[in-house]
Amino acid sequence: MIKLKEKIYDLKLLLAIIGFFLILLILSRLLVEVPNFTPTLSLVIFASLFIRNIYALIFIVIASQLISDYFLGFYESMFFVYISYILIGIYSLLFLKKVNYFPILKTSIGAAVFFYIITNFGVWFTMNLYEPDMQGLINSYIAGLPFLKSSILSTVIYSSTIYVFCKYLFVVNFEKIQTIKKID
Repeated sequence: MIKLKEKIYDLKLLLAIIGFFLILLILSRLLVEVPNFTPTLSLVIFASLFIRNIYALIFIVIASQLISDYFLGFYESMFFVYISYILIGIYSLLFLKKVNYFPILKTSIGAAVFFYIITNFGVWFTMNLYEPDMQGLINSYIAGLPFLKSSILSTVIYSSTIYVFCKYLFVVNFEKIQTIKKID
């Protein structure tokens, strides 16, 4: 009976955490005034620390993107945006074993650069903004540099803020809060 109560508690906690991150990820895209200055990448990284289940993480990313894009509008390169978030979440899930500042900082910078590379390729590949050759791809990356700067800056700021809040203000024990073990 005690094990059943623990499992029910764990399931309720997991659902609450999934709901919390789902709402935060939706709001992170809807309530932003500055392009590419969002907490979305940071939230994906931290969602993977709280939810150690690859399927739940993928669900949260896809659901949050679809819901927010319903309100913002769908676009040609959205597959590349979604796959970037999913791969960043999976990377964070697999490689961020302990919650320390410098691995989170490195992951945040790497996530922003990875997002820039994949999504700018997607813009070049799916939209008719650039010539369909190597020079067009290079032009796409050059045009995206201001967004890369904003993305790196915002991801580092938001990840640092979330880390400080979790580690020092709320004293989050990540090992205890991680309700479902990582699926190998």
